[in-house]
Amino acid sequence: MLSFSLLLVTLGTLGPLAHAAADEFSPFVAPEGQALVVLIQNERNDRGTTFVVFDPDKKCVASVGGRTAEIVPMNPGKYTLYVSAYNTRRIELDLAAGRTYFVRIYARDRFATRVTEATPVHRGSAAYMRLKTWLDGAMVTHSHDDQCVGKPLDKRRDRTQKKIMEANVDWKDGDDAFRAQYTLSKDDGLSADELGML
Repeated sequence: MLSFSLLLVTLGTLGPLAHAAADEFSPFVAPEGQALVVLIQNERNDRGTTFVVFDPDKKCVASVGGRTAEIVPMNPGKYTLYVSAYNTRRIELDLAAGRTYFVRIYARDRFATRVTEATPVHRGSAAYMRLKTWLDGAMVTHSHDDQCVGKPLDKRRDRTQKKIMEANVDWKDGDDAFRAQYTLSKDDGLSADELGML
């Protein structure tokens, strides 16, 4: 399992902040030899919520909020990541070079509380069919501008460890269908041509 490796890559396609439009997917095209993970937060009810994505070493991968689509360049390989706001959700990624992967992050009501949720976008799924809609109106940001990235979550280290343990228990106790729901495979990544067809 690879540890998270942020690549501070300056690309012509990765410019300053811009709005994601239906016909403009160039910011989401993965550079040669690398993969991109796009973390989408598009729920109006979550505008005041920041979702922190971190790796098993408790280092920040991204902080996402306010109707954004944050682009995170990563090396090809397998990763375990955690998405946290109200509680913590574990996701698994198996990334291929030249491919772009999407994960929608949001909160939902459960009984009298809110819970963190993540929807990895699987090829051909209902989420895949809604991807274009989720990107419309989202502010495109880049992890190299995210002040959280790469920093250890030291201030709440014990609490973060507890969240990891709880998410891992949910993962272990879940069945195969549950784990598949929160896993992206190499084939779920989209090529530049496929992005243009959304």
